Amino acid sequence: MNFLIILVVLWVCQVDGGTFHTGIVGGREAVPNSHPYIASLQFRRQHFCGGSLIGQQFVMTAAHCLSDINVNQVTVVLGAHSLRRNEASRQAFRISRVFENGFSPQTLENDILVLQLDRRVTLNSRVNSIRLPRVNQTVPAGTQCVAAGWGRLGTQARPSDRLQELNVTVTGRDLCRPNNICTGVFMRQAGICFGDSGGPLVCNGVIQGISSFIIRTCGSGVAPDFFSRVALFRDFIDRSINS
Repeated sequence: MNFLIILVVLWVCQVDGGTFHTGIVGGREAVPNSHPYIASLQFRRQHFCGGSLIGQQFVMTAAHCLSDINVNQVTVVLGAHSLRRNEASRQAFRISRVFENGFSPQTLENDILVLQLDRRVTLNSRVNSIRLPRVNQTVPAGTQCVAAGWGRLGTQARPSDRLQELNVTVTGRDLCRPNNICTGVFMRQAGICFGDSGGPLVCNGVIQGISSFIIRTCGSGVAPDFFSRVALFRDFIDRSINS
């Protein structure tokens, strides 16, 4: 099963005998369906990663989420808020095709996948796609963004049943790599955690990042969180959708 690499540290959690990445630390519960593009990737009805709807039949996520898992056993759920309730807004799909882009498990370079769903999504106020950035668009340090997910509420805490969100700020710290966008909430302990992998970083209504990895612990208040920079992959994304 796949691993979530945190630079030198390896973190895993157990679900039904398998190893999965497992919300947001220091955030708040989102208004139900206020992120209509967000997806929950589930194995045996249990959430393990996030994703984002980028077209009527396509979801984008992190490559490390599915690096060692049989995609035929994955369900993609859209329109959810509480993962425990059978909400009328939910739409569930299987994956019919996976588009890869040279992901490196060792360095987490190219940590992106495009998933083609087995049928088209019914678009409405609770399920809708997110805008993509321009090719090579930059996100300046200081930009205010929002991260969201159902991951753990702390490094040793339980996963969240209800979708969480967190306001974060893009940082220009030297530690950040060119193919990543780094964010932080540096006045307190807050950030992404296990299970938020693959989920969106949205800045001014555009998905600029995919949750990729962290350093040390969740919401350390010191080290930034790392997101794959979506603008660098626009050509790959467009080719996947148009194929």
